[in-house]
Amino acid sequence: MRKPIVGISLKLYQNEIDNARDFAHAIVEEVGNEKKIEQFMCPGMGVLYPVAMILKDSEIGLGAQNIAPESNGAYTGEFSIESLKDMKGSYAEIGHVERRTIFNETDEMINQKVRLALNYDVTPVLCIGEIMKTEDYQEIKDLMKKQLFLDLFQLEGQQTEKVILAYEPAWAVGQTCAASAVHVQRVHGLIRECIKELFDRKTAENIRIIYGGSVSQENVQLIVSDDNVDGVFVGRFGHKPTQYASIVDTVKRVKEG
Repeated sequence: MRKPIVGISLKLYQNEIDNARDFAHAIVEEVGNEKKIEQFMCPGMGVLYPVAMILKDSEIGLGAQNIAPESNGAYTGEFSIESLKDMKGSYAEIGHVERRTIFNETDEMINQKVRLALNYDVTPVLCIGEIMKTEDYQEIKDLMKKQLFLDLFQLEGQQTEKVILAYEPAWAVGQTCAASAVHVQRVHGLIRECIKELFDRKTAENIRIIYGGSVSQENVQLIVSDDNVDGVFVGRFGHKPTQYASIVDTVKRVKEG
């Protein structure tokens, strides 16, 4: 059985230390002792350390929203995985659509970051997905397979199993509505097929795939009701601790059932 996952990213919405600490405290109070659902939080870079201090005694893992492609060196303004490890961080969000489009990150750089994270025993949360909305599922599968081939290049199946794949179609990120549960479940199945074709059946069965893109209390139950969907990556609809906790509880209930 693959362990279900709920992650949350605060992007650049929560940048003051007191606010970030209050939020982290509230999340820990709500679901910080939950062991049946794997959880991670990716605060903004400016508040990473104070949040790390709050999460360290909970069951919620610390993640960074980005890492530099090298552990150290002449990378002005970047964030080192060495710092993340020093803060006891264990997740790194890599290849989010905003990193790909606004900051022009290439698949080659994303692959470099994935391999670096694995070398440091940090779990890469690799974001993949189509930019434009389409119902041509062969086109979507071809795109997913290309992204996965490039982003997971030079990895073996055993390493790949440690990656969390986050399906985040750009057209659903930050929107009023998520992609439909039918669409999410179908694409997750296609992604698992791609992993089987690129690696092997065992890797495809063991790798965990989560959905991100306007996940809310209202839609999460349907989204995670399929075996191919191992959890969700929450954004702004988790900015209230009680809403986030409700999403965690729903995923737990569905997956236990």
